[in-house]
Amino acid sequence: MSEPHFGGQGHSSRPVPHQVGTAPKHYTNYEVQLSRLNEVLSPENRADGPAIALVTGTPGSGRSTLCRKWVNDQGDAFPDGTFYVPLALAAERAPDALEDLLRAVGHRPDEIPSGLEARSAMWRSWSYGKKIALVIDNALLPAEIAPLIPGAGPAAVLIVDSGESPKLRTEYSAKKVWIDPLSDEAARLLLGKMIGTDRLDGEAAPISELIGLCGGSAIALNILGALLEDEPAARTLRRIERKGGLLAALEITPVFDVAYELLPPLCQSCYQVLGVHPGDGAVSARTVADVLGEDEFDVSDALQELKKRHLVHEVADDRYLIAGSLVRDHAATKADDDLPLRIVSAYRGAGLAVEAALPNRGWMAELWPRLTVRPPADKTAAREWLDVERENLEAVVELAYRLERHEWVCQFCLVLWTAHLSGEHPGEMVRVNDRGIEAARAWGNDLAAAVMTFQLGFAYRQSFRADFAASRFQESIDFAGKAGSSTALATAIESLGLAKLDLADYTEAEALFRRALDLATQLGEKRRIALARFHLAKVRPPTEALELLDAAEPVLGSEHLNQVKIALWRGKKLLEAGTHAVAAAVLTETLALATERSFNRERAEANEALGDLAFETDRPVDARAFWESAKEIYYFHGFTPDRDRVSAKLAQ
Repeated sequence: MSEPHFGGQGHSSRPVPHQVGTAPKHYTNYEVQLSRLNEVLSPENRADGPAIALVTGTPGSGRSTLCRKWVNDQGDAFPDGTFYVPLALAAERAPDALEDLLRAVGHRPDEIPSGLEARSAMWRSWSYGKKIALVIDNALLPAEIAPLIPGAGPAAVLIVDSGESPKLRTEYSAKKVWIDPLSDEAARLLLGKMIGTDRLDGEAAPISELIGLCGGSAIALNILGALLEDEPAARTLRRIERKGGLLAALEITPVFDVAYELLPPLCQSCYQVLGVHPGDGAVSARTVADVLGEDEFDVSDALQELKKRHLVHEVADDRYLIAGSLVRDHAATKADDDLPLRIVSAYRGAGLAVEAALPNRGWMAELWPRLTVRPPADKTAAREWLDVERENLEAVVELAYRLERHEWVCQFCLVLWTAHLSGEHPGEMVRVNDRGIEAARAWGNDLAAAVMTFQLGFAYRQSFRADFAASRFQESIDFAGKAGSSTALATAIESLGLAKLDLADYTEAEALFRRALDLATQLGEKRRIALARFHLAKVRPPTEALELLDAAEPVLGSEHLNQVKIALWRGKKLLEAGTHAVAAAVLTETLALATERSFNRERAEANEALGDLAFETDRPVDARAFWESAKEIYYFHGFTPDRDRVSAKLAQ
């Protein structure tokens, strides 16, 4: 159960992305705004771009639809791709959005840097000179937007609901496009496209009243149009009047109430789930079916009916988002009090099965020895589920904590460990495990607190905050001692040793690694003993270190990442011993293996070590070439302290 090391896995490239959905076929009367977008985002303005349009207006006015309409009207003007980024309510979403963009254009997860600055640089580098359109939706903070702006070139960027940003206006000459509420005349045009002009004339009086009730809201008018497709206007008006009250901005509307009441029961249930579902991620039909205990195909049909009635959007194959905050708030009011718990329970069931299917450290079994889970047979599908649902799971952790399901919160933290292991989401890992520690304390389980705390420590190591990591690992030691768990204690001590090594406190690191080796020997776990030997080798003189590495290799050598790590440290120790020719051979082979397997940190370290070797053997040109390669890898993968160390060497 010793903690594994971080690494990545490769994914294949993808075709040209076209992520921006289509506008409704009855889209109406935004000719002025479309003309303004044509002006702001004209080919001439994009030539020295990116050109940026800030699309603003009241909730429900159709800002996102305007952007989708404009992008789709451009035909083949953007052969390099059209992209859609739905931002959440916090600036922490920007790193995840950049990861999604980089993966969409074909970068494997192991190629994507962990830091915001480096991800933004990689996105600008890829998009430089390309003809792309990017829609950034639900952007409230200027800090969210700047990292997503493409590199120089003929790109068009449409930002929905942006906060004021002087930088966007000055540096990029961003222009505002305002959407007013629909006029009565425009509302009649929209409804006419949906139900026909004959009905507009034949039912003029009730339709005029209905238009007045909608207050120019594009969402309300679309839902009203779907209602009128099924019944006379006078009947719809009576339904709404029975609900009482005129529509007011940002209030739940009688139109929504009537639309809901006319839904079939399963559609109503799906609508409720999407309204209560936490976070801002799209929800799969499979998840909705699990929550409701219904057949997945029936649920998919029901969600398609909600899409037809303009209550939800299908953002990917069988993945749905509710149509705006007004509709979402309304849907939440219709839900039973137990629905949030059922949502959490559905994700828990799926997550536990996935955790059982993937390589794990055994903490689930140690904390819940009576828990039985049937893992899915398809491990690839299990990992894909975890990657796709990772963002939703973070929101579910918060919901589970609010519901005081503290054991479940800890289980979700263990489920997410595999997704966080590569170091691609350190901020998310910190937030999740912070909540896990609070849950473990509320639960009163010291072993869970120990595990959650050293997971948080690894999150801080990923964020290059070794001092914070060391504090967390020390807390984990204390929790493990209270729990009486030798396995947790050994892991926490070993982890603290790694943090001390990060802090260049080699004496303390050695003492901790020796303690970890003693505990591992007492426990009799071969892999734990091998890892303890490997870590101890990092701080011992070459002769002893090479013996420790030789002893660890038979156990760890079958693990690809640890095989490369052992070879890397063997090369470093040979270099330290002055055995230059053998060190060069080992490090060169290690570099080739790390490159082949996309282990970027180890690839950079091998380049740096080869640069050190070249410098020691009076080959400054070779040293500079190796160090430059190491610096570039460190930079693009967010290893900032390592980049700075190599930069100092290059300054020589």
